[in-house]
Amino acid sequence: MDDAGRLLLMAVHAHPDDETISMGGTLAHYAAANSSARGEATDVIVVTGTRGELGEIVIPERDTPDEHERLGETRMGEIAAAMRALGVTRWENLGYRDSGMEGSEGNADPRSFHQHVTTDLDAATEPLVRLIRSTRPDVIATYDDFGGYGHPDHIAAAKVARRAWEVAGDASWRPAAGPTWSPKKLYEVRIPDSQRDAVLALLESRGIESWWSEPKDATPEDLEKWRAWRAAMACPDEIITTRIGIRDQLAAKRRAIQAHATQIKPDGPLLMLSDEDQIALGAREQYRLIAHRLKAEPTLPEVDLFAGLR
Repeated sequence: MDDAGRLLLMAVHAHPDDETISMGGTLAHYAAANSSARGEATDVIVVTGTRGELGEIVIPERDTPDEHERLGETRMGEIAAAMRALGVTRWENLGYRDSGMEGSEGNADPRSFHQHVTTDLDAATEPLVRLIRSTRPDVIATYDDFGGYGHPDHIAAAKVARRAWEVAGDASWRPAAGPTWSPKKLYEVRIPDSQRDAVLALLESRGIESWWSEPKDATPEDLEKWRAWRAAMACPDEIITTRIGIRDQLAAKRRAIQAHATQIKPDGPLLMLSDEDQIALGAREQYRLIAHRLKAEPTLPEVDLFAGLR
């Protein structure tokens, strides 16, 4: 609980735009000014590990060397605009360099998030522990072990969040990082198989390709690898513990997605689905509770990340 007496959600992500794509509706839901009407005031802090400076630029006329040189600064401006759209007033960056995709030159850069986590996980975790100890979140949400889709920085963020969950309340672990604090619940944001299949079917019925559409002209070996990758991006429905309804936050999430203009195509699948489509698909973001420090076992399924804390 923060200093104002509000229950606090900390979302730990890799790059600007990840927070909005995966859980923007949830962030808007808990950041809403009238959240106290749900029984107790809530707030949100978003943490990104990098500035996303090695990402792509999807605007052709801006896809230039000069634009890539200042992309980190651009994306920090985009996340600021996205946070305004979601109503989030607190966001932090851990200061690591983007690692790029697996096997890329950026992966070998010693400044990269991936390399810091691989070389010394505790050292890479300390900045997040400092934030946890100073802001005192009740709930932490991050990625699954696969990082959502296998990006090295997403996996690094998941590892750092899990390690921080373990040690932030340990007085013997780096006491110089501040007075201890133990969050009460740890979640990973997930896409269940049924949601993936429903979205894919809707997009394909309109001739829209997405990251889940089978690649054309792939070799049998490459297609097998791709199918394994797609399967790893989702999870069995039965492991989902928590579903957050975001119908009232769809417009805010759309504005936040649009704010990440260098990364998200306006005619791409994230923006091609209307709010009516999202409602038909369930208008919810889904999570798995992977650890807790509640006094009693939680009652599942949940519709509130703060269930058991109010």
